[in-house]
Amino acid sequence: MNEYLTREIWKMRKNIKTRPGTPVVSLLHVENKTYQLLFMSCGCENACTFCNYGFDYNLTRELVMPELKKIQLEEYDIGVLELEANGSFLSEREIPYDLFVEILRFVANKNIPAISMETHYKTITEKKLQDIRRILGEDQQINFELGFESSSEDVRAIYNKDIDNSEFLKVADLCHKYEIGLEVNVLLGAPFLTYEEQIKDCLDTLKFIFEEMPEGTIAVLFPINIKENTMLKHWQDIGIYDQISSWEFVELLHRIPEEYLDKLTIAWWGERENAFTKGIMQTPKTCKNCNKQLMDFYKKFYCNWNPIIRKQMIEKMWKSRCSCCKK
Repeated sequence: MNEYLTREIWKMRKNIKTRPGTPVVSLLHVENKTYQLLFMSCGCENACTFCNYGFDYNLTRELVMPELKKIQLEEYDIGVLELEANGSFLSEREIPYDLFVEILRFVANKNIPAISMETHYKTITEKKLQDIRRILGEDQQINFELGFESSSEDVRAIYNKDIDNSEFLKVADLCHKYEIGLEVNVLLGAPFLTYEEQIKDCLDTLKFIFEEMPEGTIAVLFPINIKENTMLKHWQDIGIYDQISSWEFVELLHRIPEEYLDKLTIAWWGERENAFTKGIMQTPKTCKNCNKQLMDFYKKFYCNWNPIIRKQMIEKMWKSRCSCCKK
């Protein structure tokens, strides 16, 4: 990571204040049958230019478990349960290992079809994979969501993202050994790239993911959101970066090869705020004439994995794009 960027980003994060009464853990509805258990941890140890993970609670088993046990997962129709922290769920700095084990025990045997954990690839070890499988069981579907953003080292340098492609692939193979699926994040909207370069970077990254990573790996496409107390927001404030259009995200989908369309999903496309992000980030640009149309499209795309139907939805949207769509 760049020392200057890292130092400045950590200064910005110290301005982030937890809202009074924010619980240490909450169950949030994402979309469809996807829910998220969000643990408000002490903050990510990395310093990405687009992230504003704050410094919240120093979590302990004694602090979290009484509150977690109040959440009755059985009362919800959960298809996917995401385990999230303010950074990496497998980070022992954020989630001490005894607490990590207790959380796994809490969600085990709840008849939840799929359990997902968001984490940095460097937090994954074989011991943790063994413990996860031992506690959750051999038949439980498990996925890791890993930040990757771009296969380009130059683009990741803009994001101040500490990733080595060869080491990432080794971790991916280790997860595959334990039959843990991967959801790999890809970010659209890199600063200092042209519109065309931004889209090409995502297309190149998708090609890398689907050709180099284990079969069955899912790509998660994110359009950039500009959040308060981030380097992106600073760059916007001084006039060298601005938010992308939501229609650029549609064009990316339009240009993705059809054979990839059942291997990817989308996230944070706009109006996807939760209780802890509401009002503190800029979503991709739309106008009053196209906003509802776009949000309806993203929701339908997210909920339907059929590649033929997805292609039809994309083509329909692309043909009806709004006059606010400008490169």
